[in-house]
Amino acid sequence: MGRYALLVATGEYEDVRLSRLRAPEQDVERLAAVLEDPDVGGFTSVEVLRDRADHEIRRAVEEVLAARGPDDLVLLYFSCHGLTTPARRLYFAASNTVQDRPAGTAIPRSFLNEQLEDCRASGRILVLDCCFSGAFVEGFKASADAAVIDDVGTGYVVMTASNAYEYAFEQDSLSLDAPLASLFTDVLIEGLTSGAADLDGDGWIDVNELFTYAQGEVRVRRPDQTPQFFAHGSSQPLRIARTGGAPGRRVRRTATYTSGQWLVARGFRAAAEPVCRTLGPMGRRAVVFVDRRPVELSDASAIVAAFQPDDPRDSLGAGYVRELVEEVRRDAGDGAASAVAVARGVIGGLVEAMRDGHDPVWLRRGVLAAAAQASSLIAEAAVPLEVSDVSALATAAAGSAKIGDFVASVVATTGMRGSVLVEEGNGFGLEFEIHRGTRLDLGYASSRFVTDTTRGAAVLEDAVVLLVGGRLGDVRKLLDDMEIGTQSLLLVCSNLPHAELAELVGMRGQVVVVAGATEDVLERLQSLVGGAIQYTLLVDEPRFKSSLGRAAKVVATERDTVVLAPAYSSGAGDHAALVRAEAADVAKVERAVRAVHSAAQEGVLRGGGVGLADIGARLAAEATGTPEETAGWQAFAAALSEPSRHIAENAALTVPDLDPSLLDSAGAARTIATAAAHTAARFLLIG
Repeated sequence: MGRYALLVATGEYEDVRLSRLRAPEQDVERLAAVLEDPDVGGFTSVEVLRDRADHEIRRAVEEVLAARGPDDLVLLYFSCHGLTTPARRLYFAASNTVQDRPAGTAIPRSFLNEQLEDCRASGRILVLDCCFSGAFVEGFKASADAAVIDDVGTGYVVMTASNAYEYAFEQDSLSLDAPLASLFTDVLIEGLTSGAADLDGDGWIDVNELFTYAQGEVRVRRPDQTPQFFAHGSSQPLRIARTGGAPGRRVRRTATYTSGQWLVARGFRAAAEPVCRTLGPMGRRAVVFVDRRPVELSDASAIVAAFQPDDPRDSLGAGYVRELVEEVRRDAGDGAASAVAVARGVIGGLVEAMRDGHDPVWLRRGVLAAAAQASSLIAEAAVPLEVSDVSALATAAAGSAKIGDFVASVVATTGMRGSVLVEEGNGFGLEFEIHRGTRLDLGYASSRFVTDTTRGAAVLEDAVVLLVGGRLGDVRKLLDDMEIGTQSLLLVCSNLPHAELAELVGMRGQVVVVAGATEDVLERLQSLVGGAIQYTLLVDEPRFKSSLGRAAKVVATERDTVVLAPAYSSGAGDHAALVRAEAADVAKVERAVRAVHSAAQEGVLRGGGVGLADIGARLAAEATGTPEETAGWQAFAAALSEPSRHIAENAALTVPDLDPSLLDSAGAARTIATAAAHTAARFLLIG
């Protein structure tokens, strides 16, 4: 059994005698969202046509009705100008309709009626929000009400915004020129989303109840507008939506979400599900199709890269998941799947809040305020990382005990804050060698310097190093004299003007520029690579080239820069490790190293997502602000428990049974919370 809807909205007309209507575009967006919502309309498919020509509308009507079977329910909705001729023939205006020649350029009432009568669907509903729409059913005979005996019902039902002689009104004015939403459609949406139209409290809204509710509300607000209802060949009321309620339940306000938001939420949920199944030490593997072949994957990045939704309309929401995973992997190394779980929970809670009528803008403020407070609570709750816990933390981040133990052995040599570079090796297994090196908390000045797009890194081999104190200038002469096209250059400076950066970005050859270095940073780097710090660039001086340092390898990202000194260098420097791993393990080792570095700086929380859940519980108790802000705050707070719930579920455990020795990086937890909040805030801005 399927439920299908076609919504036709025409507000823009080529014929200037037909006034522009603003209501149809608003109405159709809101109604589509309500019908597609599985907790309300639950329609299998909702197609929307906006401002189309008459032949396109006729084709779409025929296609949606002709394809239906005996077990289906189909709904047609028209919001447009209704035109009547002196002979009382009714037409529905399309974008190309000529006002005084509707027979050849509009949709005739007879066409819709014949198509609906010929349709094999057991349930057929036509909703007309047009002036004079009551003329559609002149001559129809309404059937008596009957009890609902199945999930759909049978019959051909017509609901109109007005009778055959009335205009369809906006909230306070005629629909011919008003900018507000249609009164009739607004009341229908209100009844469906709030549950107020469930007059008998059985958890379902059938068309009889919906019309009774709508007629009463419209007549109260506009006594001069008379909605009409006709059931043609109907034996049972048709169920149009569910409320899940009961007598005495809380009645919601009119929902505020749009069809665009609903589509993003649906697509996000579809792409998030296989990612969430991978959470935890007992995380499952997801099967996704790559080039029509099933592939078994366990890594969040690989899953979202390969995931293709069954419905193309879900692609936008799936893209949100992909971008979230990339952001968390880039900023924290570990925690991408947890961030997806949190964001999925937040978006679900926000959709529920918008079903209750909360304003998206205020919800967004509540989410962002809660995320800021969560970041502070995470910092307060974090405890220092112990050397004995490094292996467990690295194992959790990499998903491999072998890699976790290996990273622990590397860290034992370099120190927890030591520099570690990871690259693909030519052999098998894992190995590392110790160099002198340092890590700067400064990244490249422009992404245009990136040489490894997969990792988002700028990599230089055997580079000369120019250290500049103060403002960098005269870049063109500098680069010409250094013959930069034949060698790699790392340029570290304190102050980089925009014009000079543009000059450097446009140069041929491998150049990486790091700006914003303090005097301490420059001196630390000089002690490693040699050379001298230039405070005034005198390229013509004989001693200039001897003032350049040398680096065996440089890897710069947007967050930091690691520099390794040549083996022959005698300068000072900390221990740094160059790790070589098989291609399949490179990303895992990098995640583990980044998790350890983050934890060394910001501490750790209890793992398995339990630490985040504890922060969520503290956050929920601190909610303040307007009801809308509080609703957004609470949606975010509740979502912080989603990672622990999924981890326990994947391991067939309850949350209290999760291993108490598991640890999560506090820095990664903060990144998870912040990235999930920003994703939810972006979702709320969709119109």
